[in-house]
Amino acid sequence: MDYEKYDLKNKTIIITGSNAGLGKEIAKKIAKLNGHIIFACRNEKKAMEAIKEVKDFTNNENEKLEFIKLDLLSFESIKEFANEIKRRELQINILINNAGIMWLWEDLKWNNPITKIGCSQFNTQFFANYLGHFMLTQLLFDNLMENQARILNISSSVHSLSNFSLENLTENTSYTFATYCQSKMAQILSTYQMHSQIESIESEKKATVNAVHPGIFASDIVNLPSPLDKLYFKIFKSAEYCARHIVKYAVYDEYQSISGKYFDDTKIIKTSKQSYDTNLSKQLWDKSMELIKDYIM
Repeated sequence: MDYEKYDLKNKTIIITGSNAGLGKEIAKKIAKLNGHIIFACRNEKKAMEAIKEVKDFTNNENEKLEFIKLDLLSFESIKEFANEIKRRELQINILINNAGIMWLWEDLKWNNPITKIGCSQFNTQFFANYLGHFMLTQLLFDNLMENQARILNISSSVHSLSNFSLENLTENTSYTFATYCQSKMAQILSTYQMHSQIESIESEKKATVNAVHPGIFASDIVNLPSPLDKLYFKIFKSAEYCARHIVKYAVYDEYQSISGKYFDDTKIIKTSKQSYDTNLSKQLWDKSMELIKDYIM
C-alpha cells in the first residue's frame, strides 16, 4: 500500500475503540509507520491484548503503543483522558473517532439502552457514537488546532435513513437501528458545524475535520444471535480492507488541507439533504455544548 511510504515518527495518533474490529485494523496499519498510537478504550485487558497483537503483526521496533483508559459513556472518564493528554503535554496530530455501538433489537447481552449521568439520562447509542466523541474533541480542541491535526469521525452511509430530530434524542430508550442511524447523522451534522467553526477562527494553524463511511463491513459492534453472526462475517467485507481507506485519509499529503467533507469508501461524496441543514446542525451543536458544559470548563 502507498501509505507505507509515510513516516509518522514523532506524531501522536489517538484511535478510540482500537481494541477490536476496525479500530484495531487501523492501528495495525498506522503502527507500521512508526507513530505513537494511543489506544483509547474502556477495557484495559482487551486493549493490552490488542496492543500485543499489533506489535506481533508489525514487528516494528520503532512503534510506540500505549493504552489510556477512555469510557465514552462517562463524562468523568472523557475528562480524565483529556487531562492526561494535557498533563503529559502530548501533541495530537491525528484523532480518529472510531468507537461505537449498534443495536438492531433488544439485546439481552447489553440490555442497557439508557446511560444515566446525574439526574439526566441519555440514549446509549447517541452517547457512545456521538456525544462522547463530541466532548472528547472539544476538550482536545486547542491541542488539535495548534498541531493542525486531522480529525476523522467514522460515520456511516445509513445516516441517510435517519429522519433526524432533536426532540427526545437523548432520552429515547429505543434499541433500534433507527436510533443508530440518528447517531450517525449527528456525527455528520457535527462534522460540518465544526468545520464552519474552525473556518471562522482567525489563525494560521487550523485542524481539519471530516466524516468517513469506511464501507459496509463485518463489524464487532453488531450483536447478532447465532447462527446469523457467522453468516454476517462471511457476507461482508473485512475490517482490514476498510481500514486501508481510513489510514489513507489520515496520512496522505493530498488530504492534509481537505476539511468539512464526507468520504465514502474511496471518494468524497454528498451526504443526505438533511445533513446540510445549517440551522439543524447549529441547534445540535448548541444542544451538545449545553449537555457537556459542566465538564469542559
